[in-house]
Amino acid sequence: MNGYIGVTSRDWFHFLAEINYRDKINFWRKNTNQFKVLEVGEPFFFLVKNEKGIKTERAVLGMATFERFEVNSVEQAWNTYTQGNGDPNKESFTSRMQEMFHTTETQSQIGCIILSNFKVFDRPVLLSQLQIDFQNSVVSGKGITEHEVEIIQKYAFKSFSSVVKELSEVYEVGFSEDDESFPEGKQVLKEHLSRERNQRVIQLSKAKFKEQHGNLYCQVCGFDFENTYGPLGEDYIEGHHTKPVSEMVDGEETKIEDIAIVCANCHRMLHRKRPWLSIQELSKLLNDNN
Repeated sequence: MNGYIGVTSRDWFHFLAEINYRDKINFWRKNTNQFKVLEVGEPFFFLVKNEKGIKTERAVLGMATFERFEVNSVEQAWNTYTQGNGDPNKESFTSRMQEMFHTTETQSQIGCIILSNFKVFDRPVLLSQLQIDFQNSVVSGKGITEHEVEIIQKYAFKSFSSVVKELSEVYEVGFSEDDESFPEGKQVLKEHLSRERNQRVIQLSKAKFKEQHGNLYCQVCGFDFENTYGPLGEDYIEGHHTKPVSEMVDGEETKIEDIAIVCANCHRMLHRKRPWLSIQELSKLLNDNN
């Protein structure tokens, strides 16, 4: 399910929020071309303009559900949606349309994005904090992905600490295109990769390996970062959790012996096939192809 972020008037949004409007609303615009960005039932977010003279980032303050797109005269729009147009009375709405779009009441037409289920967020959402790109130069709006829809809603309606935790997991784990086909679901993969980011266990594994072998090198291909890059590569290596989370019992902790020492290239190759290759299988594959 994709979404759309529309830039809207602060007065329009605040009026609907203050009267707790619950019927169909009209997100009007001068453009009467078809609005094909959303399908019925997909979310429409409201990025509210700042007050004049305020230069800070604009915030997303609420959302609604897309129903349909219509083209109406100003009079038709008022007669059908009344205060759902974002104005307290017909005179105010007509005046606004004349001022903004140079319309007449009956002859001119406006584009009407019809929405339902209007909601005000528990907190303002700054897109930059969620790593969602939305430049100030965007004056009408733009479509967003399903993932961006999800994190906006989580941030808007959840506690700050829980959102920060979830977002940090997503961005620190760093899913790749190969992870999209993970058969047991992203939550399982996220937990597995999070264990591989457990610095306490990784550092202990590195220390034990170095004590046994004298230096750190990839257990698959033998690559040694320090030998290649000098001091810059000293003690640099990644840890691979050899036991999938799906095979672990509830509460089972990661053990040092479960961590293999690998370079970044071999680590990605280990994760690329489902089920994952073992260290021995990838080593054999590497040797067979050299």
